[in-house]
Amino acid sequence: MANLQQIKKVSAQLHLTLDNPESVRKQLQKINEAQQQLRQIKQEVVAQLNQINKQSQAFGLDEAASIGLHLFGKHRLARQVNRQGNRAERRQAKTNCQPYIKMRDLIDKYLFEGDRLRTMAQNYLHNN
Repeated sequence: MANLQQIKKVSAQLHLTLDNPESVRKQLQKINEAQQQLRQIKQEVVAQLNQINKQSQAFGLDEAASIGLHLFGKHRLARQVNRQGNRAERRQAKTNCQPYIKMRDLIDKYLFEGDRLRTMAQNYLHNN
């Protein structure tokens, strides 16, 4: 599982110094490798988010109670139980997803920064 230290460690490789063409080529290679690692980490994070969402959509106790109440003719109470359960599940899923969403957004920010640096390096190499 990915964590913030791992993301920051990989993102530390995203730097560029425009000194000479050979050095810039090596830095460009490191930027590309760092972006690959960040994309792999992002895949893990997205997979974890999907797992959390899948768990929140599973058949829960409130649905079972709702079905039982419907069978006994307590339709209003069944709808109320179902609504309360759905609200609680959404709230819990949102709470569980929040750290992964922050990691995903951070990774996207670093990927964008890597793209910017890569464009600068390619422009430098094209001009020299």
